[in-house]
Amino acid sequence: MTLPLRAVIFDLDDTLFDDTSCTHAGLRALAAHSGLSVPPAELFARHAAHIRGIDPLLFRGELTAHAARVLRFTRLLTELGVPDPDGEAATVTYRGAYRAAWAPLPGAAGVLRDLRAAGLRLAVLTNYVRDVQAQKLAHFGLDALVDAVLCVEEVPAAKPDPRAYHAACAALDVTPGQAVMVGDSWEKDVQGARRAGLRAVWVNRDGQSGLDPDVPAISALADLPALLCLV
Repeated sequence: MTLPLRAVIFDLDDTLFDDTSCTHAGLRALAAHSGLSVPPAELFARHAAHIRGIDPLLFRGELTAHAARVLRFTRLLTELGVPDPDGEAATVTYRGAYRAAWAPLPGAAGVLRDLRAAGLRLAVLTNYVRDVQAQKLAHFGLDALVDAVLCVEEVPAAKPDPRAYHAACAALDVTPGQAVMVGDSWEKDVQGARRAGLRAVWVNRDGQSGLDPDVPAISALADLPALLCLV
């Protein structure tokens, strides 16, 4: 028997916050400042690869968020052939454009308000550090609309480890069967949550296909409240 839904757990980046658009804005500024003529998709992919390589150092506390950025851009620009790259200057350039482009995904605040009004408990569960993620939530007042925020350094393990979702459920005082995870990552927000005993809704803004058709999906956050009546 499916338990009544009592809680909704959200991913942050590219679920409530438009991180992809902000990243592209930062990379455009970096490319212009550095004289690069790399196709945007390639630059984005190379940048993402360096994030994946450096994040473990950040998560283990070996680097601060700022130091991780400096290392990331030093490595990226070196890889792209920029002689003697200034990682500090590159960080300032990228970060300025990235911050200027900050935006929540359309409907984020309204959906959170509607779900709270319906009596659901809400959390954000993110695989990134609080130093960065708390700023995003506070900037748009989203922190005041959720009951708990769990960042990567505050859970026993990152998504898709079941312990991450169970920590979020514990913070909301619900069982996994009473919660649904909402996010854009098929692996981290859908598959991981389902293995941990939660329901899941996939934020599929790009219209991807070929994955499990039984998983509810939305292309816009505004569609979430109605869909939750069905999961």
